[in-house]
Amino acid sequence: MELQLVLACARAQLNPAAAEEIASASGQPLDWLKAIDLASGHRLSPVLISQVQQHVAARVPERVRLCLIERFRAHTIRNFELTRELLDILSLLEKSGVDALAFKGPVLAQQLYGDLSLREFLDLDILVPPSDAWTVIALLSAKGFEPNFILTRRQFARYQRSRFDMGLYHPARRVLVEVHWALVSPGYTFSPAAEMAWESVQSVSIAGRSIKTFSSENQLLCSCLNQAKHNWWRLGWLMDLAALIHRSPAMDWQQIQNRAGSFGTARMIRVSLRLVQRLFQVTLPGKITEWVADDACSIKIAERILKRLLLVDTRAEQPAPLDPLFRASMESLADRAFYWFDNALRPTPLEWALLPLPDRLYPLYYPIRVGRLLCKHTAGRLLARRTPRVAVS
Repeated sequence: MELQLVLACARAQLNPAAAEEIASASGQPLDWLKAIDLASGHRLSPVLISQVQQHVAARVPERVRLCLIERFRAHTIRNFELTRELLDILSLLEKSGVDALAFKGPVLAQQLYGDLSLREFLDLDILVPPSDAWTVIALLSAKGFEPNFILTRRQFARYQRSRFDMGLYHPARRVLVEVHWALVSPGYTFSPAAEMAWESVQSVSIAGRSIKTFSSENQLLCSCLNQAKHNWWRLGWLMDLAALIHRSPAMDWQQIQNRAGSFGTARMIRVSLRLVQRLFQVTLPGKITEWVADDACSIKIAERILKRLLLVDTRAEQPAPLDPLFRASMESLADRAFYWFDNALRPTPLEWALLPLPDRLYPLYYPIRVGRLLCKHTAGRLLARRTPRVAVS
């Protein structure tokens, strides 16, 4: 029943006519704190709070209502703090002559909902040209942001050939920035060219400032890729996609189909579009509806996702489960094989730090990585066995 309320609030945010679903769901016996926790797990807590306050505030117990108000207030303050950080970072890059596109986070909140408080985001994402990535990381490091890995210029060049982003965290301000120079790890056949995002951009106004971001078509492609990478784990991402389609009546669907085919992402896009059709009653152009339905594998994957989303509780502290859906959505056998290489064999800075080796001995990092992962998972299993289980009566 709690998940029904969360989904009803998400639908009503996109279509006010769906508000009757909120009244129906709230009329049942509810664990309100569980509903809030579920909403947060799906990145929908501000939507749930906003919709409940608008439509069924009288039915909410007073202590829960005060809790909702306080959560929304804290969430709004945090979103504004992160937005200010984004504007400061973009100003810093602009003064340094670095071009940047902001995406997800506050930009998407403003673009899709016209309100920075109506989307839950925890970090900031920017895309920069690959040639400027080292400069950007240095600029942010000078401002107190700590990169995930401390690398030399030579190591970073190696890292950049195998990865597509680097996280930097500011401990004092509790701000995580993801600096991207590509959209997907290099090596997959569906990894779009880094230049694709720069071919067509649009602007979003935040606090009177014009912020460059992806075009609607590229936003849709990136949204579907991101959902696939994370195995379609959260309803909030699907609501964002539904909102994007709703707010983009001039979407160039032919371009999306062409790019989906050329980058081998058609199945991932079909799965996401089918999910927003089923969950949010999104109306797609007739030819796109036919295209979405013209793949039995994507229909099967979408049904598995729906069953999981609607039957399994997703709590805020729960990690996403290991799920083969991302790999299953890959259309190329080569990509499926590369998936295992990318996750299990491809060396990372953790191996480089464990044993520094000259470039000529780089192949030795492959067995080192396998050994490190075996030790890590073996130790985890042994620890789990040694940890006493507490009986619950």
